[in-house]
Amino acid sequence: DKPVFTPSRLVVKYGDPASVKCSVCQNCQSNFGLEIPVGNQNRHGTLISWTVDHLTEWGLSPMCYYAAEGDQQCCSSLKVTLYKPPDNVGLNIKGNSWVMSEGQNITLKCSVQNVAPAENLRVTFYSGHRQLGQKQSNSRALKPVAETFELDFTPTKEDDGGEFWCEAELLLGPDGPQPPPVVKSRNFPATVLCESDSKINTPQQLFPTVLTEGNPLQLNCSAVGNPSPTYTWTGPSGVSPTKSSILIIDSTTTEDKGQYTCFVHNNQGNVTVKFDVDLPDNVGLNITGNSWVMSEGQNIILKCSVQNVAPVENLRVTFYSGQRQIGQKQSNSRAFRPVSETFELDFSPTKEDDGGEFWCEAELLLGPDGPQPPPVVKSQNFPATVFCESDRKITVTPFGNPLQLNCSTVGNPSPTYTWTGPSGVSPTKTSVLIINSTTTEDKGQYTCFVSNNQGNITVKFDVDFKREFEVLSCPVFYCYWKESHLTTRGGEKNR
Repeated sequence: DKPVFTPSRLVVKYGDPASVKCSVCQNCQSNFGLEIPVGNQNRHGTLISWTVDHLTEWGLSPMCYYAAEGDQQCCSSLKVTLYKPPDNVGLNIKGNSWVMSEGQNITLKCSVQNVAPAENLRVTFYSGHRQLGQKQSNSRALKPVAETFELDFTPTKEDDGGEFWCEAELLLGPDGPQPPPVVKSRNFPATVLCESDSKINTPQQLFPTVLTEGNPLQLNCSAVGNPSPTYTWTGPSGVSPTKSSILIIDSTTTEDKGQYTCFVHNNQGNVTVKFDVDLPDNVGLNITGNSWVMSEGQNIILKCSVQNVAPVENLRVTFYSGQRQIGQKQSNSRAFRPVSETFELDFSPTKEDDGGEFWCEAELLLGPDGPQPPPVVKSQNFPATVFCESDRKITVTPFGNPLQLNCSTVGNPSPTYTWTGPSGVSPTKTSVLIINSTTTEDKGQYTCFVSNNQGNITVKFDVDFKREFEVLSCPVFYCYWKESHLTTRGGEKNR
């Protein structure tokens, strides 16, 4: 009979202790032994015990033997598996960017460092808790190796917002540790841009509460990459100055409708993301010059745009300043299909309109058989400033008091400001001119020039000072007149 090892197979973690026994034979008295280059052996008759405190020898194949009759040698070998879990497991993606497009061909790379034996290694790729694929090594190396496993993968909408990761598992059989040793990579959150995502609409609202122009729009194509990617945006108006991953439009207009493209780039690759932006039907209010700062008595034109309405002959448009109705308009069209039309109202603001909000509404008057109340769609409200003649007379008393002149405006695009005063052109470029302490040289007229590419407005302020005279009568001191304060001069008694 051949010698028998107990256990019949040895699976040991690198650096751990190990032991095995060999029952050589029943009746042999000599010429038997155990061949192994490390550890300690003890004999009890024909039973050999072997131990080692730290097993670090790769490729061991212990042999237990004895000499049989006729100089024949009978022997058995012990299969020893010395294993080492990976020092590190890392996941990467071709291009180093975790922003991808639905249906795009990508390659995931799982790198396993310093693992043995490689033939027992299995690598699994995951998206969230969904298994994407598995790979195994073709290496038969017994000592630790480093190896990278690749998986070709096509992302779907299901992967958007999930986390990608991989794990390396040593499958050492029933004699190995249970459960098998596993080392996981770091998790990487991913963004999958889908065809359905590229159709971006500002929030749809059904008639009669249709979204108006002027709402903000935000397009996001944030990417994760190493090195960090750069961004370039193009839109209906051409190349955008925005260099960030998020394109923001504070107030949308019909000119913002169209396709936007985000180009994401680093030195590992590129990705292109497209957004189709549409503006739903709406009612919008505008003003000549796009500035809601005006002067009392100025002739202005309000424009109320109504999009995609039918039948237009039943349409009535009403203009408001606050809750005060300032005019109504109706269409002359007899079209039955939906049309878009702009209604204009000539208007002269008064002091009553200062600080109020202008808006318009479109109302379909469909008679007693139509919906009651009639369907109404309102525009956005626009706060207005009306400068009046009485606002321009500024009196300051006494000298030394601060002075603040304000000609803040609302405009699209945002306006610029230029001030002139008694001393000439002011360096101030803001809407508010501040003088911390007034002097006689500050008296006079100040003019604020407000401008954008849609028009200009001029606001004037007349600054004057009230004179205050005081006189003191006393026998010891002699006094003199002084504007706004009293100065005394005295003799011996005033020292």
